[in-house]
Amino acid sequence: MASKFFRMCACFTVAVMAATVVLAADTEKKKNEKPKKVSVLLREANKMINEAQEAYVNGESQKAIELYRKTLKEIERVEMENQDRVGTSEFAPVKFRKSLCETEIDRIILEEANANARTLSVTDTTELEKKRQERKRAAQTNNVPDKAVSLVAKKTDGTIFEKRQETKKEPVANTDKPATDAEPPKVDIAAAISFARDMMAIEHFDDAKASLLKVLRNAPEHREGRLLMAALQIRTGDPQDAVVVLDDLLEDFPNDESALLMAAGANFAIAGYTKAMSLLDRAMKVNPKRPDGYFNMAWLLLEMNPKDLDQPEMYYRQSVKLGGSRDQELEKRLGIKKN
Repeated sequence: MASKFFRMCACFTVAVMAATVVLAADTEKKKNEKPKKVSVLLREANKMINEAQEAYVNGESQKAIELYRKTLKEIERVEMENQDRVGTSEFAPVKFRKSLCETEIDRIILEEANANARTLSVTDTTELEKKRQERKRAAQTNNVPDKAVSLVAKKTDGTIFEKRQETKKEPVANTDKPATDAEPPKVDIAAAISFARDMMAIEHFDDAKASLLKVLRNAPEHREGRLLMAALQIRTGDPQDAVVVLDDLLEDFPNDESALLMAAGANFAIAGYTKAMSLLDRAMKVNPKRPDGYFNMAWLLLEMNPKDLDQPEMYYRQSVKLGGSRDQELEKRLGIKKN
């Protein structure tokens, strides 16, 4: 019995020693293995970026945004699996692609807003005039219109004010309790902004608006929150409200390219051509190499004077020269023949 026990112990000891040898060999092998090159790690991300760019060129903006978001998740996975290399210079291409995706998402959202503003300018001028007259009468009589549009902007004291549809209420009995402003519930601003972007991408505008209102109640001066709110207002046909939000934003960030370009689009939509031109001039001075300002200026000049094609064509060609996408509709109106 004892000899059997000792034989079992001996077998167990041999097995442990063998496993230790194998483990040590594996560890040594891994130690000697070279880490994968960054180009290999980014292979899937690069593929999705190319697909996103192709979707954008084909006019599929929402698909492009979705692909850029998937690319960001893929890059996050690469970073998580290579945390010891993230801070090194070899990972610079990873950071560049991450920044590229984020920038492209912002640019497409801005472009969608400006395109929507141009459409409003051409097709909805009657409705916009009615809205302006309605607001003018409301200001003169201190009466709120029957269908007042929600308006979010920052007061000088840093709080949010909102103008909504008002309904008559019965007088409430006075109480001795002093009136106090309720504290807004705490919000994860980064998550709320991300959610709003996702909702805008799939055109769930009510959900996007609700999320942005939460952000602005907690952080009235939040730049991205105000910018997205303005983009949302333009896309839902309320450029006048967007103008108010953007004017306020530009007081805090006078050289914000995205705000300048979007404000130009919003003013363009309400036929504020002079102000739109001034805003585009400012945007092009802030960043002379960004094609968006030249492209929008071409549309603006063409709308102001459809018979004078020289100036719009000059701005359009400069936009393309700087890397901007070609626009078939604009080229048709300018009389530019396809190559």
